[in-house]
Amino acid sequence: MTQPNFDEMSDKELLNYVRTHPNDTIAFHKYMDRLDARPGVLCTTDEEFEAELRKRIEGRSQ
Repeated sequence: MTQPNFDEMSDKELLNYVRTHPNDTIAFHKYMDRLDARPGVLCTTDEEFEAELRKRIEGRSQ
């Protein structure tokens, strides 16, 4: 059986594939790599968390 082309799948399609093929470690790692590549926000204090939360709330109201 041929391996699907995960690079051509959207994130949603790949997630659905991983859910329906839980033993496909290649697909799982590909999905995890995509998630890891996304920029994240690290809040190490309550003040940083509150500032990030305010920033996001204000961004939605515009």
